[in-house]
Amino acid sequence: QIMKTSFTNYDGKQMTKEGKRGQILDALEQLLPGRRFHEITLDEVARAAQVGKGTIYLYFKDKDALFAEMVCYRLEKLQQQMEQLANCDVAVLPDRIFELVGGFIRHHRNWFGAIGDYASHMARMSDEQHQKVKLQGRAVLDTLAAVMKNSMPQWEDKTAAFNARVLLWLTDGYVRSEMTGEDALPPAEMLLEFYRRGAGL
Repeated sequence: QIMKTSFTNYDGKQMTKEGKRGQILDALEQLLPGRRFHEITLDEVARAAQVGKGTIYLYFKDKDALFAEMVCYRLEKLQQQMEQLANCDVAVLPDRIFELVGGFIRHHRNWFGAIGDYASHMARMSDEQHQKVKLQGRAVLDTLAAVMKNSMPQWEDKTAAFNARVLLWLTDGYVRSEMTGEDALPPAEMLLEFYRRGAGL
């Protein structure tokens, strides 16, 4: 349940605790393009969010906690974008998902660094933070399964969940191959055609 505690912003407007969290994370997201997470200081985030640096510590214990929350925040946004595909025609749904998730992965890797750097950030997270990221990732998968079942109502829930997982796996594998310069996977069009045949679309 979202707490409705209010805070006053620099412009005098009242803001809920959840809104303030979003303001800080939005500011960080605006700083990320062209840079890596580890290059950005909390002072910069505070200035961009128009809050005092001490305010950041009211919501995030340290920079590692901010990293974990940023991962969850971006997954929340991805989930919301998936929800908007609920009425998408099944003929183009895989392409839309491939494009959406592929874009998310590309930006995610560019902003948080190479796989090794990202793993290092993840390793510093607490068990609670790991669990929160895991649950938000599961929410994304469940949302995708629901969207796919809406387009293919004849599917059982487990079939929709399986096909959602396979599509995410194919997209992630393709983008990772693309970003590392490997040519192990076929072109995206062939992958999606392979997926459609396997899923019976």
